[in-house]
Amino acid sequence: MPYPPIIDALFSIPRVGTAQQIPDCIPLKQDIGQKMNSEGVAGAVVAPCNCSLCQHRWNCADRRTHEVQDTVARSPKRLRGLACYDQLRIGDSLRWIDSAVSKGELAGAYAQAEFCVSGVNSARMYPLYGLCARMRAPMVIEIASQNDWTYHRPQVEVVAADFPELDIVLAPPERMDWASVLRLMEQFPRISVLLSPEKLRQDSTLREYIELKGRERVMFRSGLNGWPTSVETARELPLGPAARLAYLAENCSKLFGFPAEVMSAGV
Repeated sequence: MPYPPIIDALFSIPRVGTAQQIPDCIPLKQDIGQKMNSEGVAGAVVAPCNCSLCQHRWNCADRRTHEVQDTVARSPKRLRGLACYDQLRIGDSLRWIDSAVSKGELAGAYAQAEFCVSGVNSARMYPLYGLCARMRAPMVIEIASQNDWTYHRPQVEVVAADFPELDIVLAPPERMDWASVLRLMEQFPRISVLLSPEKLRQDSTLREYIELKGRERVMFRSGLNGWPTSVETARELPLGPAARLAYLAENCSKLFGFPAEVMSAGV
């Protein structure tokens, strides 16, 4: 019997070395379809490169968005892309995100919490949330560390309360108090979370949550060691068939709009 398909709910475009400025950025040119086949991944949601050390970080959001679009265009059935948002060019950002999502070139938007001007719930972020809510496009928010989670969690609560129709997908750090994440999800029904199978294997409380309460709210994200290790771990998880399928592929497929053939691609 084939394994359920596995869709990585957040895959950042890889880089060579550490980018310091725009000329140092090396766009992903290869078609990653063959790599996905060999490593057991049926689909992936592509996020912009973090570029956290780039001195031009605040003015290359459009460049990173176009890079995601180009990557997705090479495997449009198996990849979904997330737009980058420039908080200092709000009007331009909303126009390019609106256009890309309306045309089906992108599936949602992406932000790193620690680089949101004045916080996740700042006034400059609210136009993006309003656009995503109107377009029924998920908003993915990545949090880098436990300290960042402690600082930004109350802000996420404010955003979720202000935009009850917005699908918020949290990508929290692996090492943190996951009980606080589950409490947030219980409070706000449209918050989902990305979770690596390595962490899920270690934490029986998280597995119990998926089985009994939050089956539709948790999605696969590969761990630090990459696809092969995470895929192997995912296939060995002690989850029931329904919870396994929901975690590995079904939830992500519904939220980001993967076609039926990706869901039927047992690998």
